[in-house]
Amino acid sequence: MNQSRKITEGAVMIALFAILTAATVYIPVLGILFVWVLPIPLLIYTVRFGPKPGALVLAVSFVAAFLIASAFSIPLVLLFGVGGYVAGVSYHLKRSAFRTLFAGSLSYIFTLVLLFVGSVVILDIHPFEALQGGMEDSVDSAEQMLTSFDQGVDEEQLEFYRESIAQIPQIAPLIMIITGVGYAFLTQVIAHQFLRRLIGGTYRFPPLREWSLPRVFLWYYLAGIIMRLAVIEDQGTTMHMIVSNIFPLLEFAMIIQGASVMFQFVYMRNITRALPILILFPGLMLPLVQVFVRILGILDIGMDLKNRIKSDK
Repeated sequence: MNQSRKITEGAVMIALFAILTAATVYIPVLGILFVWVLPIPLLIYTVRFGPKPGALVLAVSFVAAFLIASAFSIPLVLLFGVGGYVAGVSYHLKRSAFRTLFAGSLSYIFTLVLLFVGSVVILDIHPFEALQGGMEDSVDSAEQMLTSFDQGVDEEQLEFYRESIAQIPQIAPLIMIITGVGYAFLTQVIAHQFLRRLIGGTYRFPPLREWSLPRVFLWYYLAGIIMRLAVIEDQGTTMHMIVSNIFPLLEFAMIIQGASVMFQFVYMRNITRALPILILFPGLMLPLVQVFVRILGILDIGMDLKNRIKSDK
């Protein structure tokens, strides 16, 4: 009976995955939505039946998606299919949401690197140089349009945009890491809704107020600041590229830590959660707010602010 159910559900999940892949490829507007539920069938099946049946369904899904959506499906299956399978294996092994996020992030990042190498070697297309060229064309088009309408052009602002765009190939690893972690996080957030209904259990991330980095992370951040100051004038060097890709991740981690302090404070004082949200999301576009939130994160790691808030100190 269990074997029959395994086969039946496997066939359903394969069909569902193939249909979602075809819809993502052939219906661009709806595909933007479908792509985010693409990992769900493989993830749920792997959680239920384990790594080996999940790997078999992944392999068959790859073939089915290729037959329906041709070669256009290969990047989708590799990225979202493998990502869903890895997250499913982690949850099947009863690992926590954060350990699953780590495994899923590695899966997405590795697949993105694989797709990047394939694009360069097989298609002779450098994705980030193509992105850079497209953005430069957009800036040039905007400048021409403003000029044709006799609108003033801020040359300093345009130069800032061009310098930022010129950095895209250099920060390609950072872009792939952020993209991989973001995809893994969204996959889990969406999957949690299905898992709670179809399988049961407490599939969720802890509240943001409970998130905390280990204290040693403070030393990583300090080392990152020193390295950044040391190579700030050495643009184009390998060390400058490494620091440019690592230090923004350390800064973002500190912002998350600082945000957890803010949410802990409003939770303990019974203040609406809308307050930190209103401060964070619009405010993080302002450098001063970013510095304030990072300082909160640094103080929390070094002085355990959240526990002090709990004890009313």
